[in-house]
Amino acid sequence: MLKIGILDSGMGGHYALLDIKSHFPQYKYETYLDHKNAPYGNKSGEEIYKLAEAGCLDLWKRDCNLILIACNTICAETLRHLQDTYPDKKILGCIIPSVEIAVMISHKNIGLIGTKFTVNSGKYEREIAKLSDHHTLIALETPELAGFIEAGMQEHKYTLEYLERRIDSLILQGIDSIILACTHYTVFYEHISLKYPKIKIIDSARTQTIKLGEYLIRHPELGK
Repeated sequence: MLKIGILDSGMGGHYALLDIKSHFPQYKYETYLDHKNAPYGNKSGEEIYKLAEAGCLDLWKRDCNLILIACNTICAETLRHLQDTYPDKKILGCIIPSVEIAVMISHKNIGLIGTKFTVNSGKYEREIAKLSDHHTLIALETPELAGFIEAGMQEHKYTLEYLERRIDSLILQGIDSIILACTHYTVFYEHISLKYPKIKIIDSARTQTIKLGEYLIRHPELGK
């Protein structure tokens, strides 16, 4: 029986788990949600790697044979390093799924909100450039949002105003879609869709679920 481990810096992994389980209830799940050290977006690359590796080791001890990293910050910095360090393990990220869908549904200008580390890493720009030469990414740091969510302030007036100011800024720059480049931000999906109905939303938690389904089709032996 496939046991999937969800690794994240906090609440984002919870939202990712809910979405994945709703589509694949037949599998077993374990989570490593590092609320203690959240958010990861303001940490150094070395710190992020050590925290991510500790999470993977914990999930492997619990017999997970597939790990989904739901944290964009980890994926931007250390996913490839983890995959190279543990080549016999199956570790999947959340950035490439979002990029593939963003390029598919966006006309030209793709907006993005994410942690300071994710935005400054340039990872999304590089992955988009591999797939398209006519899409432009316009990214904004939203370093406070994950902390607000961890504190249970996602519906607070100040939090929503902070979010809307960032999205308004991106809209003024001509975006027609926006990547929520932090699975914590899944909690804002409905608010954004109601407030900005013309903007296509690429939610990294939901895109990871879609691409997981495709991965399992390519690797049917995992589902047995």
